[in-house]
Amino acid sequence: MAHRVDYNLVDTIETRFQDTKRRMMTALEMVNVRVSYQVDVRSRESSEFYSRHHDAQKDRAAVRAEIEVLRRERLAYEQESMEGPVQGLRLGHEAYTCRWQLIGNEFTVLRDARVRRHEWQRQTADDFAIRHIMRT
Repeated sequence: MAHRVDYNLVDTIETRFQDTKRRMMTALEMVNVRVSYQVDVRSRESSEFYSRHHDAQKDRAAVRAEIEVLRRERLAYEQESMEGPVQGLRLGHEAYTCRWQLIGNEFTVLRDARVRRHEWQRQTADDFAIRHIMRT
């Protein structure tokens, strides 16, 4: 009597194996995408942190410059009161010029901070969009 082999069972097992393999590869690809996304987000957050740190250092330098200008103005005022009106006018003009230079520097710092803030807001909106896409 001849033995019959049921190849349908083998085909079913092979199909299930291929489906499982395909699902595992898809899951692995999704994990890779999510890890890559997290790396990107963390690197941007780190960059933002260092940018804010740099801005804080600039602000600190601007405050120090303001203090120095105020010291010069005080010295100019003290010397004006001691030396007479002509000498005091010259020193007062120097302090006035330094003050306007400081204001210009502060304006530049504020403008740069505003540009960075707008860039950060745009990047945050992009991050939210990517997160939404990743969740769906």
